[in-house]
Amino acid sequence: MLRLTVSSIPALLVRPFSVCRPVLSGHNKWSTIKHDKAKNDSERNKLFNKFANQIALAVKLGGGSSDPLLNVRLAAAIEAANKNNVTKRVVENAIRKGSGATSKDGAKSDTCVYEGMGPGGVAFVVEALTDNKNRTIGLVRSAFTKANGSITPTLYFFERKGSVVVQPPVALREFDQVMEKVLEIDGVEDLEVFEPQNTDKDALRAGYGDMLYELSTDPVHANQVASVLKEGGFYIQEVNVAYVPKDDMAVEILDEETKAKLKKFMGQLDEIDDVTDFYYNLKTST
Repeated sequence: MLRLTVSSIPALLVRPFSVCRPVLSGHNKWSTIKHDKAKNDSERNKLFNKFANQIALAVKLGGGSSDPLLNVRLAAAIEAANKNNVTKRVVENAIRKGSGATSKDGAKSDTCVYEGMGPGGVAFVVEALTDNKNRTIGLVRSAFTKANGSITPTLYFFERKGSVVVQPPVALREFDQVMEKVLEIDGVEDLEVFEPQNTDKDALRAGYGDMLYELSTDPVHANQVASVLKEGGFYIQEVNVAYVPKDDMAVEILDEETKAKLKKFMGQLDEIDDVTDFYYNLKTST
């Protein structure tokens, strides 16, 4: 009997086990994975950079104090960063950036404020923390120019205000009780309450009241007010000093194309690593 083996059959006549033509799909799949990973890494780095800027700014505005026990704003910024899984190295580098040299040549970080008019006649104030002012102003100016805006004075559209977001001790359950307590503190100008359903419930800290309150303060006294509140048993969630647009100078934008340009412009500002925050006088819809 004649027995055939694979080796005795011409190679061209041997059918492969798969009836499908091999496709080199590994490269495409890997490209997709790399793209997704790069996108996720970019978003992660962007998030980390924002928290790092807030930490560095807290150190800078806290007189260079890098001790969270003495700098309440720094303590709140570090805790917020930790909640978002910002690495210890990023936090430490941010503290160094705010308090000392940031580069091999010993360049110091400085806070800068830039004013400009964006799309739709919306006024902007841009804050930055940088070790190279020429680089930062160049990036900010370029963003305004690309949006057909301009660098021009706009601070008169805004007021400088401090704010402290807190949870009161459990014993202070009523608004009037909280109001009575905070009115004793020098520098407090106003108090607002935020119901838990209107906020991220995960932001509420166990062991304190079930409401968040925001205190408006003189910007100079924000950190001091936060320190007094902390000593009084309040949990300090956030300490901030911002440019708040004046009500009578707010701009309303109804055109969808202009809204899209504004959104794109804000995204460009947000991409600048040195920018710590920006403010605008766009009227929010109610």
